Amino acid sequence: MNIDFENESDGKVYKYEMHVHTRPCSGGGGDIRGHIDDLISKGFSGMVVTNHFYAGDNRLDRELPWEEFVDSYRQDYLRGLEYAREVDFDLLFGLEEGVRNGQEILLYGITPELIAAHPELKKAPAEKYAEVVHSAGGLVYQAHPFRAREYVINPFPLECLDMLDGIEVYNAGNESAWNESAQNLADEKGLACVAGSDAHKVGTAGRAGIAVGERIRNNDDLVRVLKSGNYTILRNE
Repeated sequence: MNIDFENESDGKVYKYEMHVHTRPCSGGGGDIRGHIDDLISKGFSGMVVTNHFYAGDNRLDRELPWEEFVDSYRQDYLRGLEYAREVDFDLLFGLEEGVRNGQEILLYGITPELIAAHPELKKAPAEKYAEVVHSAGGLVYQAHPFRAREYVINPFPLECLDMLDGIEVYNAGNESAWNESAQNLADEKGLACVAGSDAHKVGTAGRAGIAVGERIRNNDDLVRVLKSGNYTILRNE
């Protein structure tokens, strides 16, 4: 995955963080404004907020009606969006969800409205998420597919991997062997790749991501870039 600078207007490189958690939505998440300021200081142009959703380490009230739960979930993003516009930072809405046995997926190119319109996503498997997200033009990647921790019963790629769009090949919170296994799998099967810091505390973002030759201003830009493969994986190695 390489950037074709000849096709870009200004020849610059723009860095994007693809995996960040904020509070109070995600357990252990950092202040969203703090993440933005930290990433700007590290030369990043934007990030995707990927808070834990219903079946993940989420600190919101799961007893709320579905639409109210989703509205509560998106508040971190909306609060950050207002600030991001003030400082010319591209902030996008994403989502990380647990789907089975401790395995998780990352959703890109989606909106809170899409999720709110599909209450069947509550505790849904990856296949259902792929169906809904793809119908709206979004993308689904498996997060850290080889992560082996106590809460991950099956630290391997999802059985429905062929229904997804790719995998996270580098996660800054992973051991190097897990990331190497993910990259080897992507190379073997020709899978699309993303990378992210899996940042929770402020100061831990910006250790991974993607570099592109254009600004990613919205979901359409993000999906187009990821589908094109015209980007470089950033790794803190």
